Amino acid sequence: MQESGDRTISEPHDGDLQMAKSDIEKIMTVFQGISAGNVDLATQHIDHKRFVQHNPHATDGVEGLTQFINQSPGDQLHLTVVRAFQDGAYVVTQAKGQRTGRNVIFDIFRFEAGLVVEHWAFSAMDAPPNQSGHTQTDGPTEANLSEDTEKNKSIVREYYETVHVSGDHSKIPQYFTGDHCIRHEPGVRDGVENFKHDLERLVRHRSIDDIKFVFGQGDFVFIAAMGSHESKPCVYIDLYRVEDGKIAERWGFPQEVPPQEEWKNKNGML
Repeated sequence: MQESGDRTISEPHDGDLQMAKSDIEKIMTVFQGISAGNVDLATQHIDHKRFVQHNPHATDGVEGLTQFINQSPGDQLHLTVVRAFQDGAYVVTQAKGQRTGRNVIFDIFRFEAGLVVEHWAFSAMDAPPNQSGHTQTDGPTEANLSEDTEKNKSIVREYYETVHVSGDHSKIPQYFTGDHCIRHEPGVRDGVENFKHDLERLVRHRSIDDIKFVFGQGDFVFIAAMGSHESKPCVYIDLYRVEDGKIAERWGFPQEVPPQEEWKNKNGML
């Protein structure tokens, strides 16, 4: 058996499709199938007729996932889920592994009638621990369900719209407790003051224009937004942990949108 944070990925038996109950368990089965190179297992809980793929590097429909599994070397299929949580019809995961040469991965899956009907994927290159010793995936792996999900989603959305979309950096301190901010970006150091300093430099090269998704469970809140980096379209992915009404921790990365002529489907990244 393989340990994935607090989640266990069982090796599937030959010819034995895994029976899953919850939507998160179904997504774990998808990852089991991908890691084992087992197309039948990977697509067991996917709607073969309605599945929409938003990963620009994959062909639309179940055919794209099948091609990825069949054409990938075994060492590129292994995926380890670090975090997984659900908000309504959506399951959000963060994983480590390999995908188109990148190995820190966020996925969004949308369910209808018990099957996955839509998928979004975002990835970045792994990096050494940052100046505070944090990697891009370490930290708490399970959502604290005693936290108020809807309140935390509202706090993070307001913060994101105020600071990152509208650009009002003067309001940053009200969303944190003192200088406390655990950061998982490569090359940075913990702390709100360090974050403010880094943000002033970053905004010279980027803009964030529109929040597309806000999902959460307990103290975890995930945001996906569209913007640009050096005038090129870019997706911004952020996962926050909220503690007592204040942002305490952040994972995430920007990912440039490839030119449309390179897309393998026409569904858009967000």
